[in-house]
Amino acid sequence: MSGPDLTVQLLVLRLFAGLLMMTVQGATIAAVAVLLGDKGPAHDGRLTLLPLPHVDVLGLGSLILSGFGWSRPVAIDAAGLRIGPWGLVVAVLAGSAALLALGYLILQLAIPLLTTLPYTAGIAGAAFVRLTARLCVWMALFALLPLPPLAGAHLLAAIGVRLPALTGVMVGWGLLLASAFGITRMVLLPVYDVVAPLVIGPELAR
Repeated sequence: MSGPDLTVQLLVLRLFAGLLMMTVQGATIAAVAVLLGDKGPAHDGRLTLLPLPHVDVLGLGSLILSGFGWSRPVAIDAAGLRIGPWGLVVAVLAGSAALLALGYLILQLAIPLLTTLPYTAGIAGAAFVRLTARLCVWMALFALLPLPPLAGAHLLAAIGVRLPALTGVMVGWGLLLASAFGITRMVLLPVYDVVAPLVIGPELAR
């Protein structure tokens, strides 16, 4: 469990990183669904860059405590998508791709922050973008697991698997515990070790 390594600064950085990542992922999935023909996410208020509609309280808490979290699931009607259930797959992959892109792009701010801001602010800013870049890769991979309440649950729907509504809450608590005790990191580490160096560079990926 990552408890001994937690500091107030780390918790705060994870909070703001989580708000940013959840907004990008949720808005991207909603936008793809709308582009593919399902107007539901727009009516649900998910087609926005405001953080609150995309935040899952348990998912944010998990991210702050363990480094692994999730955004509020986007409701998508596969029947309304022009390419049918395949649209669910496209939306999930787009959400993770957006997180990887965010990780790469935000990392480009590290040097400008260090060179233009006062020393203390520059160090804090660079620490934030580096942490966020790593978390973006972890969250992009985590989100692909076909488990509610993760975005990857849409992959189950794409093959016709329907789960009870309360499943997401129960699995969410299980994911929080698994992440807090390092199980999630252990499961995803082999894939992270391949993907992270390509997105954020080998040095930061360690």
